[in-house]
Parts: sequence; structure tokens; C-alpha cells
Amino acid sequence: MAITIYGKDGAVKAVLSPGDSSTQAKEIQGDNVLTLSFTLPEYVALDVDDMAEFLGETYRLAERYRPRQKSTLEWAYDLKLYGIESRIKNLLVLNDTDGAQEPVFTLTASAREHAALVVRCINAGMGGGADWKVGEVSGTENIVIDYEGKYCDEALREIAEKTGAEYWFDGQTVNICRCERGEPLTLGYDNGLVSIDPGTARNVKFYTRLYPVGSRRNIDSSRYGHSRLQLPGGQKYVEVNAEKYGRVDHYETAAFADIYPRRTGTVSSVRSETRKGDDGKDFTIYYFKDSDLPFNPNDYEIAGLVKRVSFQEGSELAGLGNDDNGTYYFETNYNSSTGEFEIITIFPDDDTQLPNDTLVPKAGDRYILWNIRMPDEYYALAEQEFKDAVDAFNSEHAIDIAVFRAPTDHVWVEQTGADLYIGRRVRLESSEYFPESGYRDSRITKVTRKVNLPSQMDIEIGDALSRTAMDKVADSISSVRNYAKGLASMSALPDIIKTGDLTKLTDSNLLSALRTVAEIAERALSRKADDTAKGFITFLKGLVSEGLLKAKGGLEAGTFVNSMLAGMGAGVDDQGNAQVESIEVRTYMKVMELIFNRLSAVESDFVFSESGTVEKVEQTAPDTYVLTMRKRWDFDFHAFREHDVIYGSVNTLLADGSHFTSWFRPVSVNASANTLTVVTYPDAEVPAGKNFAPVKGMVINRRGNAVDKDRQSCWYISSREGCIMYLEGVTKPILEEPNYYLSLGRPKNLSLFNGLPINYDHPYLFARGAIIQDLLRVDYKGNPVYEIVDVGRWDPAASYIKGKDPDSGRYIQHQAWHAGCCWRCVAPAATVGLEPRYNNLEWACIVGDSSFTLAVTSSNGRFFRFGQECTQLGFVLRHGEMDISVDASQVEWTRESGLPGEDLLWNIEHSSSFMTVDITPADMPSNWHEARQVVFRVKVSILDGAAPQPKTFETTFSLKK
Repeated sequence: MAITIYGKDGAVKAVLSPGDSSTQAKEIQGDNVLTLSFTLPEYVALDVDDMAEFLGETYRLAERYRPRQKSTLEWAYDLKLYGIESRIKNLLVLNDTDGAQEPVFTLTASAREHAALVVRCINAGMGGGADWKVGEVSGTENIVIDYEGKYCDEALREIAEKTGAEYWFDGQTVNICRCERGEPLTLGYDNGLVSIDPGTARNVKFYTRLYPVGSRRNIDSSRYGHSRLQLPGGQKYVEVNAEKYGRVDHYETAAFADIYPRRTGTVSSVRSETRKGDDGKDFTIYYFKDSDLPFNPNDYEIAGLVKRVSFQEGSELAGLGNDDNGTYYFETNYNSSTGEFEIITIFPDDDTQLPNDTLVPKAGDRYILWNIRMPDEYYALAEQEFKDAVDAFNSEHAIDIAVFRAPTDHVWVEQTGADLYIGRRVRLESSEYFPESGYRDSRITKVTRKVNLPSQMDIEIGDALSRTAMDKVADSISSVRNYAKGLASMSALPDIIKTGDLTKLTDSNLLSALRTVAEIAERALSRKADDTAKGFITFLKGLVSEGLLKAKGGLEAGTFVNSMLAGMGAGVDDQGNAQVESIEVRTYMKVMELIFNRLSAVESDFVFSESGTVEKVEQTAPDTYVLTMRKRWDFDFHAFREHDVIYGSVNTLLADGSHFTSWFRPVSVNASANTLTVVTYPDAEVPAGKNFAPVKGMVINRRGNAVDKDRQSCWYISSREGCIMYLEGVTKPILEEPNYYLSLGRPKNLSLFNGLPINYDHPYLFARGAIIQDLLRVDYKGNPVYEIVDVGRWDPAASYIKGKDPDSGRYIQHQAWHAGCCWRCVAPAATVGLEPRYNNLEWACIVGDSSFTLAVTSSNGRFFRFGQECTQLGFVLRHGEMDISVDASQVEWTRESGLPGEDLLWNIEHSSSFMTVDITPADMPSNWHEARQVVFRVKVSILDGAAPQPKTFETTFSLKK
């Protein structure tokens, strides 16, 4: 395999043949490195950002490289080029608000907004028209990240960890979700893998015994008996997977810091007063009430602590105030007589107070009061919340760290066309490693493949991701400062590719309206303007032209075969030459020249060798004859030589119609007398087992020669045998199999044909060798037999055909792999960039899951407490593993609660819902409290492009109490 290295300007710097040690290594949330070892006969300087491409990915040098000189004509190179996953380690995350380019800031926002910020920094850092987009992002809650000198890879890792996901790249799209994709591929020893090496993921946060440490907040040790919040019953630790890995201790504080006895109150009213400060300047004091507060905070003070309030999300004061280990708060006083909280005004910027006219509390804001001890009933609730959080923490972090490393069988990979990539779902089969089930469903987390043999690779299969020691240090917990930035909120949809963007199209991004119009204009023919099609167009019902019809390359009708003897159909070439079966002219036909083509025929066999007709036969001894040959013209002499193998056939035309053949060999030749003395072969040495004497009028031919190699070959055409034959090495009448060098027509019954599926009544070509420029296969109807060409993974920039390859002249049919399925091109030329899918009539699914599945999604699960039934229902329609939800032409949501009247009203109110429907407590039926279950049904219709009627799918989703 040749690799080309380009400079930053796109010029070719070197074309190299990598050594066998060259590899590509790629892993989830890890590096993507192309290592090349090679030699060149000259010195080539390689600079930063010089690049190479491998398997559709671009890799760049991170530093200037100088090779090692081994001799005057040999320079050794050992390069490491890096993909996008590794290059973002050099780019800082910068606050780009108003062009500030600030590397030190804190952002409280949704995971998608954080991802969008990092992607903007990647595009700015890469330059050169980089157009990366945000794809799928898990999590909708706001998260806080301190971007103090944080690099893009560190930021993506922290976003992924705080949303319980992973970050990974797909084309030019950044995704933050679990990297698990594709149809499950079954692997095992001797089934794609040559060995299996079990191990554990490196440097993974791992434990089997968790010591959870509760918060000190709102805890009065003199009354509670402990300085921190405890688990119910005083439990000190929780074990998980201890039976597999023994005892591995871990304590956790930060994850439970926000769990403490507390009440989330709601502001019922707000007022303010203006007062003068010590500096004589006016400032405003804000007061608020909570009419539902069930206790007097002054009765629950903790000695030495000042009451604090932290405003929650949705309030203009959320994330503002003083900072205590990441919690922002305002100190307050409480007036027991008025039931008001006084917010202690602060001046964080000296001149501007907080709260102020803009950032002010309002009725409906939620808040938490702390630095007090709470009434006793709140402690049991906090302990249960603590336990639930510990269980959730274990379910997320106490993962199975088993990893199986295995080299692939490259022959199996090539024969099956298996596509192995990071995130690919696999079913690893082994009755020894998994005695309970015999297999384990997991995914590929790392792939290291040979550059010279990409089908040979080392893969890692597991749930946990290995991390380098540097990753582990970089991920140490740092303090978080909640400094909320005023960024506009963003949609949860993937980024939109606009007109002029160079981003590759994937399943994780969208097209703008104008870009969609441009793509349609590029890929479809216009009905309103002049247009040009780059491939064949087939009209199934005919074509009617109201104007002049031009065919610059010629015109064919029917199945045209250009031949005067075996032709079919009709054709006119680009020079105006026509060939038709027949023609009828009603008035007259005007021609410049009329030529009649005459045919000639030859009966029986036609031999291309020395021949003649016997004029006279004289027997001189037993089996010995003198033959006088007939002269066809004056000075005509025969061309036979001594030891020629000669035969002749004759039909005596007697009543019995007898036919016999004579075989003989000249022992002397008299050319001047035009005679030859011959000896007939014994009966045992002739093909029929019976030889005859030559007779007058017999036409004789040379078949070979007993001693002269130059006269041991001949051609003959036999209408009786139905073939054209070339013989070589003929020394006697009875031929042996090596004498048959070429045959065109009905084949001989040779032993080397035994076992072959040959029909001896049909013509074949047999030869010892062939030099062929164009070899075309057709079926019995004359249609081309297409050679299936598997090109691997479908490339949106490549061209695919079913027809004659202009380069090789072969009739080929491209086959590609996409979305876990094998697709075969069934159009003369598939539209470039239009992916194979269920409604693309240019492709047919040959291998893979082609079924349709419909599932309902719920943003908050299916179980709810009474009065808290808030979720968003959506649906995912798949064709195989391809998400085709956006192709839905009609969506209908209905409710089924057993109350037809109420359900009908609900169905009418939500008849306009399409991709999603929002469910609130108001959507629950009146029997919800007793029935404890309600069913929502979705019916989705699509147009698949083949059937005139839409396909309709439906499924249900049950909400339970």
C-alpha cells in the first residue's frame, strides 16, 4: 500500500511504501495515531501540519521531523501522525464571548452548550475552513465546568463524565454519548480471532467497597449525633463486585456534597427598601417571603453560623453570590414577626450591588435555606436520598473492568467483509470465559491495525475504557466556580450544515433548507430548466419528445448485435451507419451504391494444412502404395514430406452409403513426378480400429509428422464435430490429450474436464493460454453477467455503477457496506453522495437486517410519582440499524386509558403533535390514581419510494405509577 504525504499547501512531498511495523491505533476517548516506518532514497524535510490520509481519515505531523541517514542513498523515517482526537490536546478552550479569547472562566450551561463551545474552539484552532459540528449529546441538565487553562480533550472528557457518557468523533461530528453502534458482530476463537487475552482496563477508577462520606451542611452534631449525614441504619460502606475482584476500597465525598437535610422553598412575595450606606451612597435592600414555610428558621440556628440562601435554576440570582466550594449563596436575616428574609447586599464589583435592579428575586423563584439545623423529619428524608445517590453512584461507576484483547484473523475479515471499528457492537463467544451464557455482549473500545494489511488488527473488547496515567492525573477533581455566562440557550438538535460548509454528512447532523435545495439540485434532474444527467436514465413506460430528438453517440433499438450473419435488433452509429433486420419502403429508395453480400459454404471438415486429391493408386507391396496426385494447374506439385501423418476420407456412394478413412505415412516423395510412396498404418494404430487402403479421388490432408516437429501441428474446422481445433505434437493417427491445444466449439471428452460443469452440447473455448484485453461474460439471453466488486465501506464521495467500467472494460456491479448492511448498486450509475437506504431505488440490501422497528422514547422513563408525570415522548423508527425517524410523513399520537370519552378529547388536542409529545400531570386520565397505568400509542407512516402506498408502523408505551 502506497501512502502519500502532502505539505500544508497540498503539494505532494513524498510517496512511500510503509514498513510492516506501520500501524494505525484508535480508541474511544483516546488517541488516534498513524505510525509510519519507511525509507526513502533522498532527504525529505517534513514540517508541522504535513499530512497523510489512511482509510478516509486525515493525519498530521505535530512537530518538525528530520529522518535518520543510513547511507548516501537511504534515509530512515519513523513518523507519528495524529488524527483529530490527538490534535485537540494542543488547543485551549477559550471564552469567545464578544471576541474575548479568555482562557480562564467558568460556565454553567447544558452539556450541548459546553460541547458547542469546545467545537467552536476546535474549528478556530484548526483553521483552514475546518467545519466540525456537534452531533448527539446526552444529558439536558446544566453542568458547571471550570475552564481554567483546560484543553479541548480535557473539556470533552469532563463534559462526558458529568453526563455519564463518552466523547467520540464520527467523520467531522463530535458526539457526547456512549460510543456503541452497528449491528452486533459475533466473534470468538477461530471465528475471526486467532487468540483471546483476558485482562482489565488500565487506570480505570475502580473499587469494590465504597465508603460514602455525607455532607456536614445543616447538621448539628449535638442533636443528630454525627457531624455528617449518615446512611439509613448507620451503614458505613457498600460492596459491589467484591466476589470477582476482592476488596478494593474507595471513599467518595464530592458526589454527595449536595445531599443534606433541606427544604426547597418558593418565594411568594418580594419588596425592597432604599438606604444609605456608610459612604453616604444609596443602596437597595431586598426582602422576600415564603408563605408556605412551615417553621421559624430562627428556632433552628446553629451556633457560629449565619443563615444562607442559594437560589435555584430559573431564578435570576441562580449561580450568583458568594462562593462556598462551588455553592453560590447570599447571607440572610429572618424576621420572625414579619416572616421575611432580608438578603444581605454584596458588592462584588465595588460599584454594582447584588441583588440589583436587573438581577433581583421574584415571586416563584425557588431557594434552599442552609447553615441551620432542620426539623427532625427532614433527616430521615435526607438519609434515604443519600442511600439512593450511593446506589446510583455504584450503578454508574462500579462497572466491570474486564477487557479482552485479541488479534484478528485477516483472512476471515477479508472473506466476510467484517467492518471493525471503535464502538462496534460485538458478541464475544467463549464457553470458558462466560460459562453461564456462553457469550458476552460488549463493544470494541480500541483498534490497532496494520497499515499494509488493514484487515489484520488487534482489538480490545470491553465496557470500561482504558486510560493513560497522564489522563488519570489530568482528570483530578478541581474546585468548581459557578460563574454563569450569558450565552444564548441552544436547541437540542444536532448542528446544521449550511451552504458552503465542508462538513461530511452523517447520521448525527442536519442540512439547512438552502443546503437541502442545493443537494437536491445536484442529485436530481430538473423539470423546469435544462439539465444534464451524468449516468444512465431508464424510462419504464417510454419516452415522448415534442421536439427534435438528438442522439450524438448513436441509436440502438431492441437488443442490438452488430453482425451481418448473427446480428439482432437495429442500430445507427455516430457516423450515420445503420444496420437493421429488414426495411420496407412505400415509395422509393435512393442510394449511391448497392452492394450484395454473398455467402460461401464448405461441407464436412476443412483442414488448414498440406492437402491434395489422389489421381491414381498403385499397390507395390502389402500395405505399400504409390499415389499420384492430381494437378490443379500447370506446375502444381504436392507439398507432402516423408514421415507425414496423412489421412483421407471418402464416401463410395454405394447403395449402403459406406464411408471410410485411410491413414498412411510417406516413406519416399518424388516431387517432380508428383507422386509419393506410402505405407498404411496397422488397424491397431488408427482411431476407428480399422484402416483402409487409399483410393482414387480421395482428398488427403496432413495431420502431423512422425519426426519433424515443425510439421506436427494443424488447424481444422469440422461441421461434423462442431468445433474449430488446433492440434500440436501430432506424431501418429491416434491423438492423445496433450495434442489438443485449442478448441472453439463443442468440447472433446478429455479427462482434464472431468468434474467440471460442462454441457458437451454447448460451445466452449479451450486453450493452453490466452492474452485478452476485454473479457465480457453474458448469460444465455445475451445480457452481461456483472462481476460483483466489493469496495468495502460506502464512501459518499465515490462513484458506483452497474455497467461497463470505462477503465477496465469489464461489466461490474459495485457492492458496498453501509449501516451494518451490504448494499448492491442496481442502477447504471448511483447518485454520488446519496446513501444506500430503504427508499433509495438505486441500491438493494443484500446482507444485513432490513426490517423496520419502531420504539417510543421517554425523557424521564416510564415510572412516575403521582402529580409528577412530566416527560417528553418521542419515537425512533429504524431500518436495520439506520435511524429513519426524520423520514416520517405522518405521525399520530393517541391515548388509551379505558375512558373513551376522555381519550377522544386528548387525541383531538394532540392531533398536531409530530416528532414528540409533551406529557404533564394534566394529560393523565381521571382514573390514573386507581388504574396506575396509561398507554400512549404512536402510529408512524413513511413513503419508501417503491410502493405507491405508505408503510405504516405502530407501537405503544405504558406510563406506570
